[in-house]
Amino acid sequence: MSEPSAARGAQGRARNDLDCTPLIRGAQKEWFAQLREEVAAGRPYVYTDAYAPHEILEAFDLPHVINEWWSGIVAARRQSAYYFDTLESQGYHSGLERYTALGLATVLDDGAAEAPWGGLPKPAFICASAMSARGDALARWEILSRAWDVPLFVAEVPASGLPLPPRWWEIARHGWEQMYPTWQLDRMTETYWDLIRKCEEVTGTRFDIDKLREVMDRANLQQTYFEEIRDTIINGKSPVSMSEQLGNVMTIQWRRGSEWATNAARQFRDEIVERAANGQFSCPDETYRLTWFGAGLWQNTAFYRAFEESHATIFARSMYMSIAIDGYPRYGRDPVRALASRYCGIGLGSLDWEIHDTKRHRADGVVTVGNNIGGRARAAFAEADLPLLILDVDLVDGRTWDEERVMGQMKAFIEEQIMPRRNLSSNNTGA
Repeated sequence: MSEPSAARGAQGRARNDLDCTPLIRGAQKEWFAQLREEVAAGRPYVYTDAYAPHEILEAFDLPHVINEWWSGIVAARRQSAYYFDTLESQGYHSGLERYTALGLATVLDDGAAEAPWGGLPKPAFICASAMSARGDALARWEILSRAWDVPLFVAEVPASGLPLPPRWWEIARHGWEQMYPTWQLDRMTETYWDLIRKCEEVTGTRFDIDKLREVMDRANLQQTYFEEIRDTIINGKSPVSMSEQLGNVMTIQWRRGSEWATNAARQFRDEIVERAANGQFSCPDETYRLTWFGAGLWQNTAFYRAFEESHATIFARSMYMSIAIDGYPRYGRDPVRALASRYCGIGLGSLDWEIHDTKRHRADGVVTVGNNIGGRARAAFAEADLPLLILDVDLVDGRTWDEERVMGQMKAFIEEQIMPRRNLSSNNTGA
């Protein structure tokens, strides 16, 4: 086998095959520039996290920037090393969970003019979910709140201690009331009404539940477009690389429920379906498929394409699109309670779903990084007979990247574990 292309290595940029990709990313950059102008003129916005009910903010026309998205932008611009060095120079320990610390780093840095896209403006308040506000993470949110001198709203998620029901993804959209204890849904709903009152205070407007229903309808529709993309990837060769899939899905998800996001998801879907019909694939010689487990490798998304030419190997599946499809849609008369049901369970982890979805994508193995995975997941993949490679790098910290080591690990994994298993399976079936 030839060596993977160095042009798409650690210092390279993943190429784009889709016409919609630069349009979607360009629209997000324009949106952020406009947000900075509007905030400077007095418009409030919210700095929040991935597990917050963004639809409520959208229903108030409250712009919101998501901490995980911002971390991905900083990492993709190869600035993470500078910002983590800055944090450590100010006395923050190197063991901070890096994925959620980059936002804090850019705010505390004196050289804010060098931050991506001009840097984060000061929000009206911070909204953090309990899932991202535990232990050290809560301290980071509190430090950020003090640095900006703005209120911190923590949306607590009461733990039930109960596992998700078997094959929860088949009932979550409509049968969510049966998935969780009534007391848990009640408490979560009360928390969201507290957030609604906070938004009323900040915006000076009354909550319109019909507007929230419209936002939820658009968000649900957006996920059906993603589902058509996933079905296309499952049923044939993939028309989209993982690097483009990640960037487009996350950009659209973070503006979930807006008219722009719904239209962008439709545009993304249309191009994927058209490419599949025309035989235009990300890797025309695609032979082997991998799953990327956990949060994305934002410091180097070009990595996902590095073995297409040399080993006919693609990454076909990540959690981002699949959790959008299986975990986000909610239907019901009470949109606040429906949202509460989503966040009673999302983020808790479901290895049976991960394995089911990996096999549905016809993946031959799983790749991840150490801070994505624990002992339970390792054991679950082993029991499911799915080869697993764990790379010793960080998702966003560019200081941890060693091109030769990472590419060598991947090459050995594909050639020594993935290829022989597929060949053995073909021989056993007489193919």
